[in-house]
Amino acid sequence: MRFRDKVRKPKRPVVVYEILPPREKDGTLNSYAEKISSLLSQTHIDAINIPEVHDEDARGKRPVKNLERAEAREFGKLLQDNVGIEAIVNRVTVHEKAEKQTQWIKETFYDYDIENLILVGGESSKINYSGPSVNETSESITRDLNAGRFDFFCGGIAIPSRKVESERLLRKGSNGIEFFTTQVLYDSEKIKKMLKYYDDICKKSKVLPRRILLSFAPVSSKKNIDFLKWLGVEIPKKTEKHLIDVGPRITKESLKIATDVLNDILTSNEKLGITVPIGLNVEHIMSYNFQHSINMLQELSKKYREFCIKTSLYD
Repeated sequence: MRFRDKVRKPKRPVVVYEILPPREKDGTLNSYAEKISSLLSQTHIDAINIPEVHDEDARGKRPVKNLERAEAREFGKLLQDNVGIEAIVNRVTVHEKAEKQTQWIKETFYDYDIENLILVGGESSKINYSGPSVNETSESITRDLNAGRFDFFCGGIAIPSRKVESERLLRKGSNGIEFFTTQVLYDSEKIKKMLKYYDDICKKSKVLPRRILLSFAPVSSKKNIDFLKWLGVEIPKKTEKHLIDVGPRITKESLKIATDVLNDILTSNEKLGITVPIGLNVEHIMSYNFQHSINMLQELSKKYREFCIKTSLYD
């Protein structure tokens, strides 16, 4: 079954692993493909999510050095061809004009055989970007490209802390976005509210809610925490202090926190009758956290799949 077909079936569990392309100095892409093969031998995932990270002044100084990485589409094609798992390539839409974006999207389909995209917007609404917004890009893909010879399956980003995010999700859904991934979660309160508001607005508008993949990542040092915060992840001060204070147990505690956050979200959805389909997106943040992220993926997947089997929300 294709990734898109799984996403479109509300009761079907959807689990994705997010990984940065390898650094160019690390040599061939094949060594990273071996890592993914190792991951697949340990647990089941439905797709590999490959992000695109840009340095923007609005974020401030980057806490971790930015390293040149291989082309995300090349890495994605390798995974699809050699490992046999679908790739999702992220694309920030605002940095190049519409014509160049369209050319890049067409190349992604023809030259790399990749059909799954996550469209990402700019860092700040106060910046005057040269390229099109996520809504403009997704509308163009749906109206122009997919109406012809292309067949893209588009996702977007959900930011629980952003005001009226539920309305943004509804609008993006109407423009062709079919699923969302959240920022990495280290707290459940704002995502629970967002899911409730989004569920309400979809029911009021009589539209089917799009699936939302909940993102999690382990941390193994304060540097990891600083990097997550630089990326825009909200970590409660109490949680941050606790993680730092536990010292060598930080990775184990980050897994416990992620498990508690997921359980709280699932319990809330069940209690409130929220019919927004959810999924999992687990990432490693740093390459040396790879095995930690697999451990987290296994633990969270087990609880999430049990929820999908037992729940009657999507019947």
